[in-house]
Amino acid sequence: MTSEDLRSELEKHPFTPIRIHLVSGYSIEIMKASDATMLQNSVLITHAPDPRFEEAGYDVVSLRNIERIEQIRSALKRL
Repeated sequence: MTSEDLRSELEKHPFTPIRIHLVSGYSIEIMKASDATMLQNSVLITHAPDPRFEEAGYDVVSLRNIERIEQIRSALKRL
């Protein structure tokens, strides 16, 4: 995965929610473009506060660990 691949998805207007699939089998959803910040060789993904812990969370994902990006179609139907 290149930074340009991910950046092009994050900069689409209007933004389409995406799911990032990692080589580990884990996946992370990005529902708003503002939830992701491109870094040099990774992406910082912030999450809304978890009501159980009253804290926001984040993931830092190396681009080399991203297997593929999928647009979340079910989110499109709700918008």
